[in-house]
Amino acid sequence: MLKILTVLLVLVFSHSGILQARTFTKVSYPCSVVLHPVKDIPNAKGTTLITKVKKPYTSSPTSPVRERKGVGIYADWLPLPSSFGLYDQYEGFAQIKGEISWRFKLYLVKENAPRWFGGNPWVGKIDEISAELPVNTSVEVRLSNSKTNKLGPVILQNTLHGCHN
Repeated sequence: MLKILTVLLVLVFSHSGILQARTFTKVSYPCSVVLHPVKDIPNAKGTTLITKVKKPYTSSPTSPVRERKGVGIYADWLPLPSSFGLYDQYEGFAQIKGEISWRFKLYLVKENAPRWFGGNPWVGKIDEISAELPVNTSVEVRLSNSKTNKLGPVILQNTLHGCHN
């Protein structure tokens, strides 16, 4: 009986270790992934760049540096946020589910020539992430209301499983 119980415990713990190893495989930096629309929005797509950045602690030229991870988003052919309701901006949202998340504002890129068919590019980044980003990290473009600070529904999304360098 003890042998059977030992074998079962070894199987269960080794299987959960394999499962956890797959879930927490780290991203190879730098890499990028395409963000796909959740709703049917013609031409809407985005991309995210995941990279390591070296940042000084202070503005002094002799300041030591610290390494952080950066998540940058370029999203194009997005309608104005107000077309979805009471929203006035887009935000980038990255999360390691069940652990931590980051929000950052995306900025509308003003173009010299107006587009005849609609859609606007939005860009933004965060470069203060100290955590290692596993491949199950999700990156999203979401609607947001700056007055209420409420985050709205997802417009574009993907995980870092397909992150290519």
